[in-house]
Amino acid sequence: YEQTCGTYVCSHCYEQTCGTYVCSHCYEQTCGTFMFILLQIEKLRRVLLAYSCHDPDVGYCQGINRLAAVALLFMDEEDAFWCLDCIINCLHPPHYYTKLLLGSQTDQRVLKDLLQDKLQKLTQHLQMCDIDYALVTFNWFHTVFVDNMPIETMLRIWDTFLFEGSKVLFRYAIAIFKHNEEQLLAFDNSISIFNHLRTMCPNALDANEITKIAFTEIPHFSIRDINRKRKAHMTVVQAELEEVERNRVHPSQNQYSMKAFTSDSDEESWKEELVDYPN
Repeated sequence: YEQTCGTYVCSHCYEQTCGTYVCSHCYEQTCGTFMFILLQIEKLRRVLLAYSCHDPDVGYCQGINRLAAVALLFMDEEDAFWCLDCIINCLHPPHYYTKLLLGSQTDQRVLKDLLQDKLQKLTQHLQMCDIDYALVTFNWFHTVFVDNMPIETMLRIWDTFLFEGSKVLFRYAIAIFKHNEEQLLAFDNSISIFNHLRTMCPNALDANEITKIAFTEIPHFSIRDINRKRKAHMTVVQAELEEVERNRVHPSQNQYSMKAFTSDSDEESWKEELVDYPN
């Protein structure tokens, strides 16, 4: 970590990282002085710069600043750096934070399958109302529920995530939908449903209740089941992304393209916060 921090980082990468949005609500609840906040921001900047050099395939991607910020609440800089590395390269499947976000997009397909299996009535209702809930759930997985989740519930999710791995993200995601199932079924238009989807995480105040639903009220599924679904969906997602890339390079060949979440490395993309979908 010390060697990486001391390396030369190009100004473009530095500007990307310095401009990141800091998980301010986490810091506001854990620190009491403005100076402490500034020191934490400097630590976060150094960790992100170091990681961009350590893992050039990822570099910097919106979302990893949240992961590093949470780690820094409980660890020193070097431990936070290695915690970030472990989350990206061990706990999450491959290609979760690379340019095309292949792993992240694949997990949204897996979540859709699991929701159809575990909450069939709700899933049918959302489909009838033409709701693309990935616009909300994508960011849940990408930031491990940091954004807009009450701190107690978010830390409970992190405890189980660090202990058991990425399968718990699916359990908690399904639990949040199940906890809000009656309200969602009561809405009959897409605007009301989508507005409620955005408030589900901020209203998940009872960490014990959400955890109980996640681990006792949802039928069992294993990481083996998830990985089998990941393997099936990843091939399809990769083909779709390759088609989008071909259309981007040669737009005259096909004027239509699928909607896909991508993370670009140019200067403007990080400013626009492309992966921060509404919560």
